[in-house]
Amino acid sequence: MKRTLINRCVATAIIVLPLLLASGSRVFAQNSNNKEVPVKELLRLPGRVLAETKSARPEGDLRLTGYRVEELKLPRTLNVEIRGQQIAVDRAWRVTVTGGPFPVRALPAVIWIDDQIVGNGIENEALSQVSAITFDSSLIREGGIVSISYGEDKETRVRVSQRVQLKGENQ
Repeated sequence: MKRTLINRCVATAIIVLPLLLASGSRVFAQNSNNKEVPVKELLRLPGRVLAETKSARPEGDLRLTGYRVEELKLPRTLNVEIRGQQIAVDRAWRVTVTGGPFPVRALPAVIWIDDQIVGNGIENEALSQVSAITFDSSLIREGGIVSISYGEDKETRVRVSQRVQLKGENQ
């Protein structure tokens, strides 16, 4: 009985291991030629603040204290899909909601401006900020309402009370 189990495990390993190695080398090859910028890198890039608000009093269950919208100059041009079209971009926008501590849940945090999803948010280590990246500049507009939800349910969004106010030449 024990020997049969060992033989089955060995046979499975002989079949599965080459498949894993083959797919792994394909993934590695794709990544080495891929010109995407990892999200972690985008979260660390310095940005130019376009709009920001801070509140002394936390609001709502998520204890929101504000938001920050930053323009990021990308280290290289990327081809991304925006509204179904492939477009070459050299900039991205990072929208950060502050407050918390934000709970880590099964559904991702989603950041919105008005009724448009900016992207899935990523919490910082202190759980005091959630940031999302977008390549769609049309989302960044004067008077927009920044909000956050868990999952893409519009009804459960929690809004930051202050609307987007772009600074100076960014209007």
